[in-house]
Amino acid sequence: MKSKNSTKLISKDYLTIGLYTVVSLVISFALSMLTIPFLVWAYPFATAFVLFFTCPIYLLMAFKVGKKGTLFIFGVINGLFYTIMGAPFVLPFVLVGGLLGEIVLAKSGKYRSFKSQAVAYIIYNLIYGFCNYIVMAISAEYYLSTMQVEGALRDAYIKYMTTPVWIVVAIVAVVGGIYLGCLFGYKLLKKHFVKSGFISIG
Repeated sequence: MKSKNSTKLISKDYLTIGLYTVVSLVISFALSMLTIPFLVWAYPFATAFVLFFTCPIYLLMAFKVGKKGTLFIFGVINGLFYTIMGAPFVLPFVLVGGLLGEIVLAKSGKYRSFKSQAVAYIIYNLIYGFCNYIVMAISAEYYLSTMQVEGALRDAYIKYMTTPVWIVVAIVAVVGGIYLGCLFGYKLLKKHFVKSGFISIG
């Protein structure tokens, strides 16, 4: 009975997921602010830059909890945050991304595996991140008004989010940024958190 319960999320796990998700959101927001002056020239790389530095936080949370549902709840909290911030279109995409990521993790059965978590997080973020491109394609006016961009930045958004070459560049950048961020985070966690017994890695 004990081993069966150990695979289910408990109150402590929900608190851990909530805490690390909030930390990830705060850092993401701060880093996103830093990228604003460069978006006109480097929009396709901005998301990858932010994800590189937030991947270690996600891995720390994922390895600390090590149970089914962690990524999905992480996505739900992110989606609700953006809904409150005035971008409700994000929510359905993070739900789908979180669900697909959970399927990958469930098939591997390894919730503390670097490879499984990296693949799941890449899938989650590709769907989550590129919801912007999908909404832009459906209704550019709605998306741009929601993002409250104008002038040169508005032109940059249109250029980078509607040009196939730049879209491919953004996809490659996101995948690369997440992989490198997860790799960096994995080594960091092994060095400082596994040795201390704070987390375990499978």
